[in-house]
Amino acid sequence: MADFTNLNLEGANEKLNKALTDAKALKDSLLANHGGDASDILASLESKVSDLQSSFADMIPELPTIPNINMQSEFAQLANFDITSPQYSAQIANITSKFGTAMKDKGLDIESLAEQIQAGGDVGDLLPNLQLPDGEIIPVELSAEVSLPSIEAVEEKISKVDLDKVSLVTKEIEVVTTVSGATKTTLPTTTTETITDASGTTTTTTTTAGGVETINTFGNTEEEQKLIDAKDLNQKIFQRTLIPGTFINSKGRELPLQRMTDAKIEELEVRAGIEYFDSVRTGNVRNANRPLSKRSYRIYFESDTDDAGGRTDASFLAAKEQGDWNWKEDSAGFIYYDNRYKKNRKT
Repeated sequence: MADFTNLNLEGANEKLNKALTDAKALKDSLLANHGGDASDILASLESKVSDLQSSFADMIPELPTIPNINMQSEFAQLANFDITSPQYSAQIANITSKFGTAMKDKGLDIESLAEQIQAGGDVGDLLPNLQLPDGEIIPVELSAEVSLPSIEAVEEKISKVDLDKVSLVTKEIEVVTTVSGATKTTLPTTTTETITDASGTTTTTTTTAGGVETINTFGNTEEEQKLIDAKDLNQKIFQRTLIPGTFINSKGRELPLQRMTDAKIEELEVRAGIEYFDSVRTGNVRNANRPLSKRSYRIYFESDTDDAGGRTDASFLAAKEQGDWNWKEDSAGFIYYDNRYKKNRKT
């Protein structure tokens, strides 16, 4: 067996060698004092045990002092910037430099997700839980929090095909064998036509003749797309009744001034322990039994107790015990879930 305490060996480690030497010294001392007085054995072993503990402690590497970078936390900061501000662009560039490759591999677009979060989307629902450890360049994905459903599952509708609107013609393959033994094969002629209603579904015609396939695809008309957008806006407005009104974003889309749905606002208030008296927001509240994390408290809400205490762990717990948490407001009086919060005044 190799003697790893030999300093001339390739890859020898001084700290490991000292630990092995101290362990051998302790073992030799035990054997030498075998059968002796217990108090004498204890006195001779105490110093050697202390040396061995010190050697093992020296082999433990120092823990990193720089915290890991969490992608969801980086995206959450976008809510504090106006979409046209330099800070917003700088934060997008920062996220892209750290997580751009990993997000691209997952087929996710950072700018599109940032816009959805600006419109009130939930960070936890939209993004994977990626984290960049200190000193690393490749993010790792953490497991998402497991939550139980609070409402019954929606019954899945079975898709049906209208046979009157689908035609399929397939000619059998014709094989002709000549006298010389050569074989001639004629490819089948296949025609497939699918016609749907005018709800916006794509109509596709596929024709295969002589081995050549031709595909023609027709999408929604401009008028149909306007109807779809209007229906989508009405649905969003129906779910957002606390702040009326809409605005036009930088891409020309009309969106509600209220970033979050009524249900999402109620969920956050219940999880933060804030009492409310609003007959409009009733019904089941998802995650009602799961309290907010300290980070989430400070993202959505503000507390005089927490601010006065220097935003420490102790001041956070004191504010939580007193129930001293209110929705964040900017200097103009716009509340956090208003799209005008800390941004250009949208009209």
